[in-house]
Amino acid sequence: MTEKSPDPRMTESNAQQPNWERDGQTLRLSGRWTLRRLGGNFAAQEAALRNISPGIVWDLSAIAALDSAGALLLWQAWGGQLPENIRMEDQHRSIFARLAQIPPVTAPPRRSWQFLDQLGAFLIETGHDLWGLFLLMGALLLEFGRGLRRPRSFPWREISATIVNTGPNSLPILTLIGFLIGVVISFQSASTLAQYGANIYIVNIAGLSILREFGPLITAIILAGRSGSAFTAQIGAMCVTEELDALRTFGIPPIRRLILPKVIALALVMPLLVLWTDMVGLFGAMLVAKMELGISIGFFIEQMPTVVPSFNLWLGIAKGAIFGILIAWIAGFHGLKVKPNTTSLSRETTSSVVVSITLVILIDAVLALVFANTGGGG
Repeated sequence: MTEKSPDPRMTESNAQQPNWERDGQTLRLSGRWTLRRLGGNFAAQEAALRNISPGIVWDLSAIAALDSAGALLLWQAWGGQLPENIRMEDQHRSIFARLAQIPPVTAPPRRSWQFLDQLGAFLIETGHDLWGLFLLMGALLLEFGRGLRRPRSFPWREISATIVNTGPNSLPILTLIGFLIGVVISFQSASTLAQYGANIYIVNIAGLSILREFGPLITAIILAGRSGSAFTAQIGAMCVTEELDALRTFGIPPIRRLILPKVIALALVMPLLVLWTDMVGLFGAMLVAKMELGISIGFFIEQMPTVVPSFNLWLGIAKGAIFGILIAWIAGFHGLKVKPNTTSLSRETTSSVVVSITLVILIDAVLALVFANTGGGG
């Protein structure tokens, strides 16, 4: 039986692999200590090199190639400094000299009162934002007053364009959400009312909850996520591309052309969207009341003005106007805060939506407490 000769390509490939062997007190490294040859098991190789006794002589003269990955592996195994007894080529020594100049990365010490620093920074930033919102509202009122004195300079086209973009284009999602809200409210109430024989009170529950709370609240949340984020992104993108500076150069105030039309448009269109949401929500409640409790749609419509005072409808419409002004105001403020980079644009857009929804819910809660004893119906 003849012995098969080894493949010279395999022998050459093995010779290129990073390797080391110990000869007495000398550890000789050979092969190519590069990222390609080392593979992905850096942790295991580093641990093996760390276990070598500290008094040994490191001989790197037989290394065929050494790149920054291989040098970093050895450097970490040595504990961030060259061993006392080491032999290497000058070209390799220069790589370790560059590694020695890199300062070690250490975690900053955690101070015991660090949370107070974070709280203080948050309060200061919040104070700056509140002051900026106050100044923006003052500028909006001044621009609105100038527009009333000079109607020809009023941004009518921008207002109409914003109404079209935020009004009809928002109807599909508001129709779906409003209808589902009415269905859920009526369906959840139907089983409990049927147990006590109080089926007729479904009109009170659905009418009060939709007209007074859910209609304006759901509309404001949808508009804050849909239109408020779009307003912030539009104004912020103009900040990034320096279009706002171009407007100021031509003597056009950005607040008059960009923010004031959005505030006026949302103040006008939000009450109409609230009415539409109320209608589809009540329609969903009527369908469930007919199927689950046997209450006809005609009886539902006939009893609605009797058991639900009209004050609740007007309160919901007024909430819509307030929420519309709030959403456009917050969106414009965060749009003007955008710095000339994409990170700031995404951060301010997110902040605009979060702050708008938070303030909408907060104001709705305050109004609910103020008018708690008004418009309850019979």
